[in-house]
Amino acid sequence: MKIALYDRYLSTAGGGERYSCKAAEVLADVDEFSVDILTDIYADKEEVAKKLNLDLRKVNLRIFPLISDDFAEEITKEYDLFINCTYLSPLASYAKKNIYLCYFPTPFDVDFKWIHRFLLLLRPAAILLFKMASKMTADFGEIKILEGLYESKRFLLRRGSWAGKKAKMIFKKNIDDFALGFKNPMSSPLEEVRIKIVLSFDDIMDERRLVVKKGQKILYRPGREALDRIKQKKPGDFLVTVYSDTFVPNKNSPSVEDSRELGYVLYDESRVNRFKKWVLKAVGYIPLFLISYPLNHQFLNTYDQIISISEYSSAWIKKTWKRSSVILFPPVDIQSFRCAAKENIILSVGRFFPEHHNKKQLELTRVFLDLLRQNPDEMKGYKLCLAGGLSDKKSHRAYVDQIKELAQGAPVEVLTNISFKDLVDLFSKSKIFWHASGAGVSPEKHPEKFEHFGITTVEAMASGSIPIVINKGGQVEIIKDGESGFLFEDFEELKKKTLEVIADENKFEDLKKRAMSESLRFSNENFKKNLLKIIDDVERG
Repeated sequence: MKIALYDRYLSTAGGGERYSCKAAEVLADVDEFSVDILTDIYADKEEVAKKLNLDLRKVNLRIFPLISDDFAEEITKEYDLFINCTYLSPLASYAKKNIYLCYFPTPFDVDFKWIHRFLLLLRPAAILLFKMASKMTADFGEIKILEGLYESKRFLLRRGSWAGKKAKMIFKKNIDDFALGFKNPMSSPLEEVRIKIVLSFDDIMDERRLVVKKGQKILYRPGREALDRIKQKKPGDFLVTVYSDTFVPNKNSPSVEDSRELGYVLYDESRVNRFKKWVLKAVGYIPLFLISYPLNHQFLNTYDQIISISEYSSAWIKKTWKRSSVILFPPVDIQSFRCAAKENIILSVGRFFPEHHNKKQLELTRVFLDLLRQNPDEMKGYKLCLAGGLSDKKSHRAYVDQIKELAQGAPVEVLTNISFKDLVDLFSKSKIFWHASGAGVSPEKHPEKFEHFGITTVEAMASGSIPIVINKGGQVEIIKDGESGFLFEDFEELKKKTLEVIADENKFEDLKKRAMSESLRFSNENFKKNLLKIIDDVERG
């Protein structure tokens, strides 16, 4: 049974990625299953596995830069089961069986700026032009992109597209001749790029069979093009595979947010009449989100089952999407956590970012500073530790800098991208755990801003750290107030309950034991059992 799990944000190695990758690990351990993880932004599988404390050796990683609806059928139809694990993904699926994992039914325009909303008014005209171009090119059927191109639509519209380490495409048999343009642009840090071109046919999916041409080129800067025009001499489709040197933009310049693995810019230079060429170029300037933005949820009709990660998410799926779902709580690596000798540490764990679903680290820092100032005796010797992943994005780095500036001179530690081992150690020593996603937000107007489940809360419970978390979202399914932790309505109540725990820690020894016991509900073992049952039910129809 051939299974694919699609996770566009694999490189971030966040909570959602632990869910998808743990599912991949579980399924790959079944002898009858062959498992691929699909992503479209380059990620190092071993690095991701290490960060998430998982074993992905039996899982294959396939890079399909910028998966879009245009290629969804080609990509997904080869699988017996396709599981879409990507947050806010409108991708339709065409495998034999299909599952959509929904962390939360967030509106697709949640991160749109005013310019995006304005441009959406032009969507009907954009679609009309795109349909015209599609008709002129027989639905772009002359070329089939297999993998390795970012913004593949740009390439099909005769504009340049960045290619990765290995690009593969099929040129159809009705093309008399074709030409590829290769460019090493000024934006590349590579003075020269070596590429190897392999053409083959007969068994077109295997470049080792009947190779008709091999070529090597060196692309020099600034922006020189090397053109390769190939006259087709034999009937049948051609497979074109191009290998290249690459670079990752944000590793060369910290101010850049681009984490893709890039090699060169590729153009389709096949001959075409002037009118068609100019129409394609004009359409190429249309922002592609206008074409792909989903106006409804029809893509869900291609899925046999929706998985939600909590009762909270399931209820909102029912309310907003009018669809039912089966609940599969996220897997928590309970056995890796331990309760050690406690230190005067208040801990909060979550990725650092300022956008809509942020973890409120800035607000928690203000709460801690208030506690220090208002209750100096009770808070003596305590420190706040904020730990979490930090992406190499300007806005994310600026958010962390803002926290550090606020906490300057106070016992506050900001720990970014620490190892799993160090995180476990930090949990084991922490007396109190805080979680405040969604604090100060209306649960009816913005339900997506609350924690959809709360993996770190479960990790705190397993570590014997007393959780004091917001009484909203998925947290209420984890914590029983006063029995396995505490729930708070606002920051004043957070302060009050924190001081109560600090005042008499021994009073809460039984609570800690109950919390550790309750955490077992969300173990890897239960996740594995329930996931395999869901897949079996889907397979049986």
